[in-house]
Amino acid sequence: MAEILSQRPSASWQACVTTIKCDAIEEYVSILVKGDWTSSCTWYKQFKSSDESQKKGKVDKKTRQRIALCQGPQCHRVTDYRDQLLREEQERRTPPQQTSSGSIASP
Repeated sequence: MAEILSQRPSASWQACVTTIKCDAIEEYVSILVKGDWTSSCTWYKQFKSSDESQKKGKVDKKTRQRIALCQGPQCHRVTDYRDQLLREEQERRTPPQQTSSGSIASP
């Protein structure tokens, strides 16, 4: 995966978002990947981010328990989605290879 990250093509889009059920906190979360390949989880930003001053109101007991389970910005769900988009972008930009007979080979 290190070779993919070192060869980051510029994205052909500004942002890409998906929603998944996070099995760590047992709740639906949105994962955002921007065109510069920065990625984040909206649940993490809302509840666990280090910027305590932006939090509004108190969180309930169930959410506090989930905060302890959240893996933060390096969560494999966030990085896996970003890496998947990187691979797709690289494959899209890679020209198809031609065989010796002149036909285009399937990947």
